[in-house]
Amino acid sequence: MPFFTKYNVYSFISNFMWNFFLTLPTIQRMNKWIFLCLAGISIQTQAQQSNFLQEYRAKVKEYNQDIKAAGYAVSIQKEKEKLARADFLPSLSGNANFNYTGNPAELSVDIPSLNEPVSFQGRNSQYGASLTLAQPIYAGGAIKAGYDKAKKESELSHYEQIRITNNIIYDADVYYWNKVARQEMVTVAEELKESVSTLVKVVKDRVDEEYSDRNDLLMAEVKLNDAEYRLIQSRNDAEVARLSMNSFSGIPFNEFIETDSVVMPLTDVQDYSETLNTAMATRPELQIASHKIDIQKAASKIANAQYLPKLSVGIDGSYSSPGYDFKSDLDPNYAVYAKLSVPIFEWRKRRHTKKSGKYSVNIAVENHQKVTDNIRLEIETAFYNYSQAIDKVKLTESSLSKAADNERMAMDKYKEGNISIVEVINAQLYHQDAKVNYIQSKLNAQDCKKQIGQSGRPNRHHNSIIISYEKKTEKHQAVFMGCIFILRNRMLLLFPSGILCRHSLPVSRPADDFSSLCSRCGIVQRSRTQRKIHQ
Repeated sequence: MPFFTKYNVYSFISNFMWNFFLTLPTIQRMNKWIFLCLAGISIQTQAQQSNFLQEYRAKVKEYNQDIKAAGYAVSIQKEKEKLARADFLPSLSGNANFNYTGNPAELSVDIPSLNEPVSFQGRNSQYGASLTLAQPIYAGGAIKAGYDKAKKESELSHYEQIRITNNIIYDADVYYWNKVARQEMVTVAEELKESVSTLVKVVKDRVDEEYSDRNDLLMAEVKLNDAEYRLIQSRNDAEVARLSMNSFSGIPFNEFIETDSVVMPLTDVQDYSETLNTAMATRPELQIASHKIDIQKAASKIANAQYLPKLSVGIDGSYSSPGYDFKSDLDPNYAVYAKLSVPIFEWRKRRHTKKSGKYSVNIAVENHQKVTDNIRLEIETAFYNYSQAIDKVKLTESSLSKAADNERMAMDKYKEGNISIVEVINAQLYHQDAKVNYIQSKLNAQDCKKQIGQSGRPNRHHNSIIISYEKKTEKHQAVFMGCIFILRNRMLLLFPSGILCRHSLPVSRPADDFSSLCSRCGIVQRSRTQRKIHQ
């Protein structure tokens, strides 16, 4: 079939019908209505799929060892708080003793009125018991300060638990969205393979009808192999991400966790003042730093209390057997007492202790200010990065649609014989780059949003999601051996040995007959133009 009939007419009719329908106002409104409906369905689907992330977070919180350990730490501090509260109550102590003597002592007393001395025989066994009930009245403020310290430490452990939980949830989101992104990359690789496969079929038809050189087919087949390789690598990366996600949540490796199909694109940016105030009020690090100040103050009071007067009252009761053979045992004894202890001179220990405690409090105050400044900087930086990330999402989304149109137009032009296969391959690779950039921008936006409410997360690069996409200069590889191609006003050199020189040089002479020197390799390459080679 003639070339014009098979390709040019078909392409002309299809392009005409496409542009015609797009220019019709009625069809435009219908397309807009259909798009809005589909968008609504997509939004509803995303809202439903967002539950998958919440379910995964719950599994991580239930399994994670750090969160469990933080919970145990809270329980420990709660018990210590109860112990400190018990110091306000009176204390009751008991004491008992028993003594057995094999040869008890004898006592003889001469009494003038009696003819014979009176003797006393000691008992073999002696025993006794006592009870003491004491109530502290004043301990220099140590009891109250000890309770305040224990209470603040208990609250601090609670905020520490929140901080650890937030960080673990952050990591859980990283694993979750990484898996989703990797799976989305598999879809991109599959679409690239399908696109290149279509190109191979088109090239085969053109080669069979002698409209294209066989080198075009070889080049397309090489790109198909490369696309298949990328697909295998993408599937491997997705599986590794799935295994990492399962391991972090304690789920067996052979089980599959249901996730979102694509990374949710974030497009809304909150008000800066509202975001800053909310983040500053909810960051647990600020509460931790504030409680450390109170703890140091309480510790200072406890240290100073040992140099202050102490007053306590109590009741002491005792019972004991006599040491000698009286007719009956002694009756129980009891005593009511008040005890006052006043330190008089401690070689200025109180003064030095007070100064030391003051310095410790000052350190905690300065640390609180430091934490405040760092958190404010983190929030401001994260908010700026998030705003930029949203702009990148919108930009890459726009580039994605343009790259798709560019690929479609390049394929149509190649069918018409107006461009080379190199330009078609480049259009396909540009489209793939646009898809990858779009996924990466969505992933980065998710990470930046989480960083606003996390501690030190902007600096934790090991948790950042970076898709390992090897962006080779594919256009440098898609050339004929011993030829020079002109692509986007750049000259690409391929040496006769088959090794491509990837150093690009500006083109400053006609493309039909020229010689050029690579500034890096120092090799002069002479060749015909690409169009003449095809002809």
